[in-house]
Parts: sequence; structure tokens; C-alpha cells
Amino acid sequence: MTQLLITKIDIYRFSIPMEPFTIATGTMDHAQNVFIRVHTDAGFYGVGECSAFPAIVGETQDTCLFMAREFAKLWIGKDALDIPGRLAELHSFTAGNTTIKSAFDMALYDIAAKHAGLPLYSFLGGERRIVESDITIGISSPDVMA
Repeated sequence: MTQLLITKIDIYRFSIPMEPFTIATGTMDHAQNVFIRVHTDAGFYGVGECSAFPAIVGETQDTCLFMAREFAKLWIGKDALDIPGRLAELHSFTAGNTTIKSAFDMALYDIAAKHAGLPLYSFLGGERRIVESDITIGISSPDVMA
């Protein structure tokens, strides 16, 4: 069975300034993200990202950065293609921290899709289509929100 061993994990603080945006849980003036890149011995790498918003997910950018460094230590030398095994390690290591765990999850699927020579949506069994999204409307006057 093919293995892609994890050789290195880059972890970056990625803060994105934005116009202040107020919703019921608070006001944001920066997106507080963490970006990771998981490298393998075969030259494949996968990327993942998460956005911490403490009032909603209970994690801050700093807690995500701290946990990302701990998770990286668990994965060096392990098989990136054993996605269930890698995610089980994270869940066994700590409860919660689902925001930063999602970045590591994304990176593994990115690696697996690249290894298979497929776009991620195809690797996951999806098909090409228009992406539907939602819009969160902030708290302000109707004129400002319009």
C-alpha cells in the first residue's frame, strides 16, 4: 500500500483586515485565520485554513496556532494518506479544537486528491457546479446593510 510520509508542517498566522462587521455575537475588524501546509516525502503538499471567532467556536487565533504546533509534532513521519488514522490522533490528543482540526483535515484531503491526480471535488465524489453561498447580514441600519 502506498504511503506518503509527512515530513514537515508549516504554520502561519494569517490576519485579514476588514471593515468592522457586527453580528449578535460581536464585532470583527480582522479575520483571524491560521494557514497550514503539510509536506510529504513524495513532494506532494496539502493546504488547510481555519478562521477562529471565539464567540462562535470558542477558539482564538492564538489557541489555534498553539494547537497546530502540537498537532504537527504528532504527525511528522506518519502516513498522510491514512486520513482516518491521522484525524483519530488529533481527536485522541484533545477534545474540541475543531476549528484548527478542520485545517489539518483539509490539508490531508488536498494531499490525497493531488496524489490521485484529481481535483478535490472529484476525489470526494462531487461534480463541477456553481457554488451556492449565503450572506450574513450585520447589525446596522437598513440603509447601511443595503
